[in-house]
Amino acid sequence: MDTGLLTGLLNPTIALALGAVFLMLWFYQRHCPYLAVLAASYWLSAAGFLLQYFTLPIGMAPTKLLSVTCFTIAASGLAGAIVTRYGRRVPFVAIGFLASGGLAAFCWFMFIQPDLTWRILAMNFAFGGLSLVVAAELRVVRDRGPAEMMLFVLSLLSGLNFVARTLVIVIAHGPYQSYDGFYASSYWTTALLSHALLSLLIALSLFCAAALDVMKTLKAEAYTDPLSGLLNRRGFEERATHLLRHCATAKLPVALVLADLDHFKAVNDLHGHAAGD
Repeated sequence: MDTGLLTGLLNPTIALALGAVFLMLWFYQRHCPYLAVLAASYWLSAAGFLLQYFTLPIGMAPTKLLSVTCFTIAASGLAGAIVTRYGRRVPFVAIGFLASGGLAAFCWFMFIQPDLTWRILAMNFAFGGLSLVVAAELRVVRDRGPAEMMLFVLSLLSGLNFVARTLVIVIAHGPYQSYDGFYASSYWTTALLSHALLSLLIALSLFCAAALDVMKTLKAEAYTDPLSGLLNRRGFEERATHLLRHCATAKLPVALVLADLDHFKAVNDLHGHAAGD
């Protein structure tokens, strides 16, 4: 097996592994469907890379179209999942416009007016646009924590990677006339390496976000009463200690109010403990 193919198999291997991890996370967090979408997106990305190297019996051109379709659906799913993770409304119109526009341009330069260079530019600009859409959505939540800031920065870098890197390399080493020698070109080599790096960094940021979600849930369960949602003794003591320390430092007054409901036992006796609770 030649070195080029070994390098080419790097991305699908990484994508398959990341998809499996996201699927495992989803099994333990079924209330987070975005994790399942991430798993499917990474697996579709792996299929897209494999179809770049292995031609199906349907022919070279339909195989390339199927590969690009996998990439497009994967990129759209990844964008939607990240936006959903942070409670933002998914910009379906923008994602649909970029995805369908990129595919339409690819089909035009594949079947109507064959031109490999324009196919490269069309799809990279579409993927770069999707990355920048995600960055625009994350801009309002980037200050929530390091994971959010990291994803915001990575979305910007991904957009610049798809647009700026592609333009620089196509201008410097293009145009590309056919697929002969294409997979040994500087464009494809940099595309593989940059995609592998960004995929890993984005996945690690999403893993951190998912882990923080679990930690927040566990902390809420440990510090609150499941019936009322109020702080239990452990939570109250920690919150009170923090509050008293803050008030002492800021020289602010603080008070504790205690209240008791008289004859509450009568409510339980008359209506039952479920109503009393």
